Amino acid sequence: MEKAENHFLEGFTYYLKAILFVRPKKKIIRRLIKRVVMHQRYEFNPSETFIIFNRNIGALLIHGSRYYIYAWKYEEKPSRLFKCLLKVLGYGVFVDIGAYVGYYSVFSAKHGWKVIAFEPNPLNRILLRYNALLHDVKDKVTIIDKAVGAEQGHATFTISSSPSESSFTNYLRSELRLANIDVEVTTIDSIIESMNISNENNLILKIDVEGFGLNVIRGAMKTLDRFRPFILFEIHRTFDKQDEIYALSLLRKIGYNFITIEPRSTRNFIVYAYPKEKGCLCCEQA
Repeated sequence: MEKAENHFLEGFTYYLKAILFVRPKKKIIRRLIKRVVMHQRYEFNPSETFIIFNRNIGALLIHGSRYYIYAWKYEEKPSRLFKCLLKVLGYGVFVDIGAYVGYYSVFSAKHGWKVIAFEPNPLNRILLRYNALLHDVKDKVTIIDKAVGAEQGHATFTISSSPSESSFTNYLRSELRLANIDVEVTTIDSIIESMNISNENNLILKIDVEGFGLNVIRGAMKTLDRFRPFILFEIHRTFDKQDEIYALSLLRKIGYNFITIEPRSTRNFIVYAYPKEKGCLCCEQA
């Protein structure tokens, strides 16, 4: 009985959210029948797109595998804290590492911030560019078609059937792996230096790279020392020598504290890292 009630609740909320905030409807109904009524796994086409409405930024083009997560609310506490940081700091540079389709990039650009968005997945970059155009912020968003790591070079990047989960690491489940591509890798330090970002600029980093974050931090040490940015960091545990938990240890060694603002599982959670000397700005929103 309890299982039937859970299926009913899942179906009701899934369908209601889709009706209110997602287009097109025919795909929604087909997915509803397969996933909820027939209890079948829905196979996603990685190029399939939807238009959803999100309360923080408005319309957003999104892949079919992620529309339900982004519709209306998305990462409620991280988004609230992020909005507070943008307002309190006033103006600066937002570095979106693993931008996906640009939710946080558009969010910050609409608040007047300069944005540097890194996205190595070509499927994601298409929607990232369209979303910047859709919200008339393309002049504020610099899109870099490279990955970010510990040093410059090239690496093998795995495209996922759920494009937001594409990865360099074993965090990506084997059944989601579609193809491997070669991508150019750069570092945060080299990009920040090449773009002549002023010391007076406030800096916020968002890191969401499906388990590759330790390498991102290793390639950003000069930037962290110079700017002391606030960081939103989605942790993906890989339980190997590249585990992103070691990135938190490295941040702590250079004078950062952090709090968990969105626990999801033992393998996946979002932290807010801040330099000790600046304090936990906007922590009341977490």
